[in-house]
Amino acid sequence: MHRDHLEAMSVDELWALHTDVRQILAVKLIAAKRDLEERLKQLSQRVDLKEPGIKLLKVRTEPVSVL
Repeated sequence: MHRDHLEAMSVDELWALHTDVRQILAVKLIAAKRDLEERLKQLSQRVDLKEPGIKLLKVRTEPVSVL
């Protein structure tokens, strides 16, 4: 949508557009969150299936100093 078109719209039209965009974004965000949660669940299950003798790598909490 071009800026000129937006500037030509009335306040009511802009508010309706805002409402539509907000609803569409809400639906897309919920779907994206659901996908990420499902992916995290799958990754967690894969880690749980690892053999008990395998150690997982620890995540560094401090930066590595380079001399």
